[in-house]
Amino acid sequence: VDFDDPSDEERLWAKELFDLTLPDEDDFGDIEASARCLEDATGALQIRSDFLIDKTGESRNVPVAFVLKHNVLFSLHEEDLPVFRLLRLRARHQPGYIENCRDVLLDLYATDAEYSADALEGVYTDLEGIGNRVLKEHLTDEAAAEVLAGIAREEDLNGRIRRNLMDTRRVISFLTRRRLLSPDQL
Repeated sequence: VDFDDPSDEERLWAKELFDLTLPDEDDFGDIEASARCLEDATGALQIRSDFLIDKTGESRNVPVAFVLKHNVLFSLHEEDLPVFRLLRLRARHQPGYIENCRDVLLDLYATDAEYSADALEGVYTDLEGIGNRVLKEHLTDEAAAEVLAGIAREEDLNGRIRRNLMDTRRVISFLTRRRLLSPDQL
């Protein structure tokens, strides 16, 4: 059950139908890494992760909260994410592609890794162009400022991507250590 910027009515629906209180963004915003995966007092698995949005001129991480309760995966985020759209598309066009809630969770992380890898390839391509410019041209102060700004933009995106990949690794490690995955999922 995917909640994309849920309304008060949707929050009430989740509470009535699933006995689930959806976390507020303040509850899953920027929390320390060691607190992003936990099993709560009700036995529900709670995970907080970042997912990348890489748009031209605007790249950022969007926090997503997952709650796995009674074999239902709930996701909560404030905006639609490319990774979620791609997973929905694959699931619609490939019957049997996803069999259970843990498959959904794992495929979201796998798709995010693919999306992040594509973005990282773009970073390295752009940095190669910047490097060639620096090595082959005599740069004016204005051109050097442009080069520095370009490097800073690419390194900022590089850092976001790497943070997402570390976050994904941390969640997969948590799921593995807790023996929450089937042999096929492992």
